[in-house]
Amino acid sequence: MHVGSVYAVCSPKPLMKGGSYNPNKLQEKLCGVWYWVKDKVSASPHILVLNGEPCDGSNPKQNGGEAWTTVIREQLDDAAELLRAYKPKYFLMTRGSNYHVQQGADNAEEILASELNAVPYSGYLGKDSKKIVDPNRNEPTRTDHYLTFKIYEKVFSVTHHIGFNRWFAYRTTALAREMADMEFLRGRYWSNEHTPSIIVRSHVHYFVMVRFATQFGFTTPSFKMPDSHLFRGGLGGTAPSLGAVEVIIEPNGHILVEPHIISNVEYPKHKILDLTN
Repeated sequence: MHVGSVYAVCSPKPLMKGGSYNPNKLQEKLCGVWYWVKDKVSASPHILVLNGEPCDGSNPKQNGGEAWTTVIREQLDDAAELLRAYKPKYFLMTRGSNYHVQQGADNAEEILASELNAVPYSGYLGKDSKKIVDPNRNEPTRTDHYLTFKIYEKVFSVTHHIGFNRWFAYRTTALAREMADMEFLRGRYWSNEHTPSIIVRSHVHYFVMVRFATQFGFTTPSFKMPDSHLFRGGLGGTAPSLGAVEVIIEPNGHILVEPHIISNVEYPKHKILDLTN
């Protein structure tokens, strides 16, 4: 989501200390895509997973120059406004890059997960995490760097990070390698029968999908257009996929992966200066 960036989604009227922010034209477009995805989902989602980075953070390398607010609290409030619109039965979160979400020992994703009543989760510790992380906690942690859950015995593996490639021809490589590595983990992180069959990764902001005989794998779209950091290597390969991915698991175990991604026709266009005259 990267809420806080002037190139990322925000609600129609984000609240700020002392007033509100007027979204730019690009953000209005991205907000429209956000609610378009909501309308495309076949039903109120049983589970909504935010796979890292609800906010853009203070962005210190850019001195906050590409943010409409660098106040994490304001970014999280607006992210929560957008997420609540989906009204899922279960809300789950993972952790993304510390650069965007970590300030000292405080993790913005953990704060948001608690406020949205995300399902408590710690991959190794479970509910015992409250005894390990802080004996005075009233509840266990609600986010981890990875997430494993199942529906009708179909197990999902959800992690934010994966390798990025600017070149379209090689964008499936990192994902296929990750899926193959999951087979090498069979029987280690999970029992053999619980080896994940749906592998979800994010971070790269583009959608690609790989299908093997017993596995589905995909990387997720995003709601942020490129900033100056991404353009450091040129314009090629920088356009993200805008939207989200719906996964439907039938009681008989049938899996349907349905990407909801806007077409090139609907994609935000660069402005062209006409200097003919």
